[in-house]
This record gives sequence, structure tokens and C-alpha cells, in this order.
Amino acid sequence: MCTKFGVQTIIYTRVSSDEQTKGTSLDTQEEACILYCKNKGINVVKVFREEGASAKTADRKEFLNAIDFCQKSKVKINYFIVHKLDRFSRNTASHFEVKAILSRFGVTLCSVTEPIGNDPSEKLLETIMAGFAEFDNSLRRKRCMDGMLAKLHQGYWPWKAPIGYSCAKFRKQGLKKHEADKPNPETFPIIQKALKLYADGTHSQMDILNLFKREKLDKISGNKITYQFVSKVLGKQLPFYAGLLVNPWPNESGSDALIKGLHIPMISVEEMETIQLIRTGKKRIIQKGERFNPKFPLRRTVLCACCNKPMTGSTPIGNGGAYDYYHCHNKQCELKGKTFSTKALEDEFVKHLETITPKQNFLELLKATTINTWKNKGVKFQKESEEYKAEIKVLESQRKRIFEMREDGSYSVEEFKERKAEIDAKIATVRISQTETDIDLFDLESALNYAIEQIKDLPRMWNDLKPHLKSRFQKLVFPYGIAYEKNIGFRTTKLGCIYELNQQFSTDYSTAVDARGLEPPTSSVQVRRSTR
Repeated sequence: MCTKFGVQTIIYTRVSSDEQTKGTSLDTQEEACILYCKNKGINVVKVFREEGASAKTADRKEFLNAIDFCQKSKVKINYFIVHKLDRFSRNTASHFEVKAILSRFGVTLCSVTEPIGNDPSEKLLETIMAGFAEFDNSLRRKRCMDGMLAKLHQGYWPWKAPIGYSCAKFRKQGLKKHEADKPNPETFPIIQKALKLYADGTHSQMDILNLFKREKLDKISGNKITYQFVSKVLGKQLPFYAGLLVNPWPNESGSDALIKGLHIPMISVEEMETIQLIRTGKKRIIQKGERFNPKFPLRRTVLCACCNKPMTGSTPIGNGGAYDYYHCHNKQCELKGKTFSTKALEDEFVKHLETITPKQNFLELLKATTINTWKNKGVKFQKESEEYKAEIKVLESQRKRIFEMREDGSYSVEEFKERKAEIDAKIATVRISQTETDIDLFDLESALNYAIEQIKDLPRMWNDLKPHLKSRFQKLVFPYGIAYEKNIGFRTTKLGCIYELNQQFSTDYSTAVDARGLEPPTSSVQVRRSTR
């Protein structure tokens, strides 16, 4: 208890909610503290008032300012006076931690209504009261959490609804929430449109950002539209838009981690899951103009012979029914409006694949050359792997020695932790390098056999592929597309690496003349022929 006179003090008062600031709680605390100081003859230097702050030290700006004032004040501060200990802290550990900090500044904590001090009985009472303050705070928090959990299980979101919904503001009316959040007539359709476009896989996150700006969502909602805002809509708030409530306190089994809400959802759960897959990279976003149509697998691979633009496909309906055609969509092209039967074009494409399919002799040479080159590199990889293994062995010995030096007292705890962290980092780095080297030593021959089996019959491979994979196959064979001209066929174009090598090999091989057909074999010809 404060008994000294003619000393300096500061007063700290706090209430824990906005509602309490409207009453007299702060004023009552301040009056009681000032009266206490007056009776004790203590001079009040400054009063710090915390309005509507939680009991957490980090959330209380004025509390931190008061402690800082005790340290930096030109006037020596002797006491830190509160009305009651639970105004100071509601966490026992924090209470004594902050009290210790004040002690280092030469400041003593005093309570107007509670007898705390330095003798054993007063210290015991202070500890008990600090514990009760923490217990009271935990109890309030538990009751609050139970109340919110009950609302969640009823299908109501106990917090502010995300953008797109209107909050009924029950709390300001002094009522408990008993209705689901309703769609906002202005923002709901904008957010819903954006979510559905993103779920289609046709729009990126940047496209959604631009959509919000075009719709003037910032002016309608008062929110600043940024990339982070869009990320929040597509991430944290997404379950709510799908009609689900995220439970922060699920049971041990996790069965109530997501609870079905009573509010009107913007999208289905399936659309929500699709968006989550897109954002994790497990589902690719289709760029504009890239939407796949299984009826036209050659779309964007076959080029117009006139303007060299990719052809598209369409299904016009005539008197005889619907017909599928490829055609050029360039309005300035001379062939605009000229159509090519889907079946006829695809049949010619398959025939063209036959002409560029690698022959058996080329595939055998490719396999032998690749394996030979790989074996030469494999020696290098094997050597590197052995070197990494030896290095790991040395490092592990050093690590063992560090533990021994700690046991015999050569290293302090701090030195041991520093050396152990250093050697662990080195071991991890070398192991990663060794793993990457071992990956390079995989069975190349088996992989080559599989690859050759796939490319030795391109027409069959193209026909067997699922429609959505054909465009990828075509990109590998014809990386820049291939032009088609009616009555002439497909033009020469740049092929993929293997198929380009095959073309060169076939040309070189066909133009080579066997020496046996030119003249009687001489010893020099026989030598050249035997070494080919």
C-alpha cells in the first residue's frame, strides 16, 4: 500500500468496451484515484485514460504510453496507480512481467481498492487477485466464445458479414443476432458475377480486379479495391459466399469446421472448390480465346494459308441440320467466310502426321546416341553423388563432436545452439544437392523406350488422345502451327525438335549414295564402307 508523501505518480484508468465509455466508469475510477492521491499527499503528474480497450497489453495504446512515460519522464515517477488490479492486467504472467519493468524504472504499482505491497501477505494477496483477474477474463472470453459458437451452429454469422451482404446491426440496437445476413442489392450481383467468372477458369485474379473497378465497386462499397482485396474475396471470404460458415473452434474430429449458414449463397460449394483448386494451381486458368471445344481439336493449330492466322471452328445450322466447319476468323483475310469440313481437314491432318512420323532406323539411332551421351554424364553424376555422401559423413561426425563438447562443458548452451544450427544447415544443404544428383541418375533407357513407343505412330497417338490433350500434342509437334490450303494440303512448317531431327536424318540418308553402286569395290571403299 502507498504510504509515502510528497512523491510523484501517474494514474491509469481503463474500460473494456465502447458501451462502458458512455457511462461513468472512467470518471469514477479517476475520481477515486485522485482522492486516494490527495489523502496520501501524492502529486499526480498525469492521467492516462484507456477507452474501450481489451485486457491485452498489446492492444492498449495508453497503457504502453504510460509505461513509456515512466521511463522517459524528466520528473521522477514513484507510483503507477490504478483503481483495481484488473484494470492493470487480466493475465497473471503479464501482470508480473509489466510490474517488473516498472520496478526497473523505480516505479511501484499501487491499487486504490486492494491492499498490495512488499510484505509476504500483501504479495500473496496480489498474486491471488491477479490470478482472479485472469480467471475472470478467461471466463468472460469462454462465455463469449460459447455464445458465438451457438450462433454459428444455428446458422448465423456472429461477426460482420463480408462485402456483398448487408449487416442488420443488431448489436447497436442492443439485440442479439436472430436473422441471417441479407444480400446487398448493389454489391451482391457484382461479387457473384466475379466469383462465377473466376470459377469458369476464364478469368485471372487481375481480370477480377479490373471488373471490380469497371463496376465502380469502390464507390458503391467504400472499400479500396486492391489485389489484396480480390485475394480476400477469393480466399478467406469464399466459404461464406458458398453458404458455409467457418468455425474457429471446431471439435476434435473437425466435423463442424464448416457449418451450413442460413444466408443466401452466391455460388455453389462445387464452384467454391473449383476456385480453390485454381488458386492452388491444381486447375489451370484458361486464357481469353483459349476455351477448349472438343468438336474442333485443330482449332488454333491449323493456320489460314492466306493470312497465317489461327483457324477457329463453328457449327452453322442449315436446312439439312448442323455442320461443323473450320474457317478463318480474320475479317481482313481474303478467305474470310471460306469453310473447311471438319472431317475432311482432320483426315488430311492424320495423313500428314504419317509423313512426319519418325522411322524405325532414326528412333534406334536416337536411342543409342542419347543413352551413350547420358552414360558419359552419368559417370559425372555418380562421382558427384559419392562426393556429397562423403561430405555428409564428415559433417555428421562434426555434429556428433558438437554434442560431445556440450556434454563435457566445452560449449555453453548458447554456443552449442549456434554451432548445432550451423552444422544442421550445412547437412541439409548438402543432402538437397545429393538428392538432386540422384534424381539425374534415373533409368533413362526405360524412359526412352516408353517415349519411342509413343511417338513411333503419330496418327494412332493423335486418335487415341482425349480431346483436351490433343492441343498439347499438336503444340509439341507443330510449335508454331501449320498452314493449310484447300486442294493443296498442309504446307511445310517448323516442327518440334525430334521431328525436325527426323526430317534432317531422312533427307541426309536418302541423298547418300552407296559406294557399291558406283565402281568395283577397292580396298579404300571397303574400309569406308566397313566404318559407316
